[in-house]
Amino acid sequence: MSLKEVIRLAKQLSTVDKVRLIQQIAPDIERELTDKLSIHSRQSLWGLCADLGNAPSTE
Repeated sequence: MSLKEVIRLAKQLSTVDKVRLIQQIAPDIERELTDKLSIHSRQSLWGLCADLGNAPSTE
């Protein structure tokens, strides 16, 4: 089933059923996004600037 078919079918739902669909799908989307974010480790700002070398001194 293609995305277009799913959208066409979803548009035929009543407003209440559309809300129920969103309520059922949203937790899955949130879980998938959270899983993807946890896979990528975040680098600190110091780490991001490490290739710039030493900061200028006061001299």
